[in-house]
Amino acid sequence: MKKIQLLLLLIYIPNLIYSQVIDNNIQGYYQAKSDSSIYSFFEFDGNGKVNIVGMGAGDYFIKGDSLIVYPDKSIFKFKIKGNTLLGASNWVEKQTWIKKDTVVANNRKDAVASKKKAELLHEYYKISQTKSSLDFALNEKSLKAQEEKMSNLCNQGLSKACLDYFGMMLIADQGLGALLSNEKNDKPITVNPEIIKLGNKIIAQGEPEGYTVLGAYYFYLGQKEKAVEQWNIGADKGSQKSVMALLQVEME
Repeated sequence: MKKIQLLLLLIYIPNLIYSQVIDNNIQGYYQAKSDSSIYSFFEFDGNGKVNIVGMGAGDYFIKGDSLIVYPDKSIFKFKIKGNTLLGASNWVEKQTWIKKDTVVANNRKDAVASKKKAELLHEYYKISQTKSSLDFALNEKSLKAQEEKMSNLCNQGLSKACLDYFGMMLIADQGLGALLSNEKNDKPITVNPEIIKLGNKIIAQGEPEGYTVLGAYYFYLGQKEKAVEQWNIGADKGSQKSVMALLQVEME
């Protein structure tokens, strides 16, 4: 029996030692070491959201000494060295950010919920890092499989997955060609209540970009007033994309 116990210890203890904890508890203001950096600062809220140079919020998680940031559809990778972030991917490679004593609000209210959010974003990272959204959109079989995965993560509470799923539902409902076409569509478009429901679900999760995508859908339907209403709320909630949408409407 002792030999069996020893064997189990030899197998499992190294796994415990070298396992990398997934979380989003990094918090604070990180300023670029160089004035020439495109991204002069990052503000991490300790709960999975990061303010990127005041131009919008991204999502992030840490795994061991690695930090993964999603500014949008792109991705930034960093190595954490004490109070320093070292860029390790396109756009941030070979650049350094140092933590400063600037006060940043800590939105980490529930450590268990925050850690779960980080783990879900890590799952998102694993299933989406090999292909772009366009790659999936151009392959019906791949799109369907990815749609199921995003739906599952969305139902578990990951807003970023819900936003991806929203786009996939639009493609399935209207077709990619119709969504990308610059020609005016004079034919009435049937409202899909499931898309509206998903937009409201994203909003209920506390994600301001829910207003952005729901507004975009209303605009596509030709319901400009409803679209502007959603974008105004999104802008008030801090969505830079909603602000950009409002500016584009005003410029037309």
